[in-house]
Amino acid sequence: MSSQVVDKIFDTGFEWFKKIESMNQRVIANVKEMGTKSAGSARDVVEPNAPLLGPGYSAWTRGLYQAASVAGLGAAGFLLFKLGCKIIPEAPAHLKQGDKRCVLLFGQTRDPITRQIVMDLYRRGFVLFVCSEHGAVQNDDDGLFHIKHEDLHNVVKYLQEENSTLSSILIVPNSAYYPSGAITTLSSTVVQTELEQNVFTHMRALLKLLPHLNCKLQILMFTPSLPQHFGIPHHSAEYFVSGLMRSFYYAIKNEYPRVSTYLCHLGILKIAGSPSNFKYLSLNGSNMNSSLLTPLYRLIISSSSWWLRLREAFSGSQRFFGKGSWIGYYLGRWLPPSVLKLL
Repeated sequence: MSSQVVDKIFDTGFEWFKKIESMNQRVIANVKEMGTKSAGSARDVVEPNAPLLGPGYSAWTRGLYQAASVAGLGAAGFLLFKLGCKIIPEAPAHLKQGDKRCVLLFGQTRDPITRQIVMDLYRRGFVLFVCSEHGAVQNDDDGLFHIKHEDLHNVVKYLQEENSTLSSILIVPNSAYYPSGAITTLSSTVVQTELEQNVFTHMRALLKLLPHLNCKLQILMFTPSLPQHFGIPHHSAEYFVSGLMRSFYYAIKNEYPRVSTYLCHLGILKIAGSPSNFKYLSLNGSNMNSSLLTPLYRLIISSSSWWLRLREAFSGSQRFFGKGSWIGYYLGRWLPPSVLKLL
């Protein structure tokens, strides 16, 4: 269906281009005919070897032809744009009823951003498995399951019994940090616990699960990289988590090239009544829905459509959610953190 629509758009645009080109040819032929008649009548007055129009005539006609061709291409492009906005398929607002596509999320729902992601995907119709050390033994809802890392075999069992597809795996470390202090003042036990809960536990479970999954899987790895990119001091815990997530991202991307792996940078996001997830910056974040939830959903849903995958491919495998995430990644080393107040 989608390929027929796109073919129709291009055929229509090409047809209009040929019509405009044909009209341009007639205009140029009339101009040449007028020039020939003018030259013939001028022979009675002017010497035979004296060119009336001069060498600029051919250049002028070529320019006219080029301008007409550009106008034709512009008309075809404008037509493609106007029709494309109406008939090229967009991502649906939610899954169809009966669609049991699954998402596995490693993270803790007590983290506000993780909780918002879980509830948004659940409302859109995904079957969600939330995996953490706080997983529940029983679940009250058929579409939202809380499990522990040692119970991941239940995910594989569910996929087989329900004939469902696991479309995406999300690894979402905690993101609502306060300054942790200078690295020389940190307790090694605290740092070890932070890394174990937010990175190593999730990655061990993921690496055990990967050989049992299909190659069309998406893996989305989130990283609280803003302090690291801008060089904000006294955030060693975030530096460690961000660096580890980036390293695991490259390792999985290289070892599983057929899996679609993304590194998702978290910027400043507005969370309900709170100013942002980076509270110490005293800045209002960007809208959670438009800056994180909607683009994240579009990325996850794109796995089911070649056209949506093509559109997402232009954005690359590094994704940026929230204020300052993009500019921090590309320009943070040259800009002071105070630039965030201007965004």
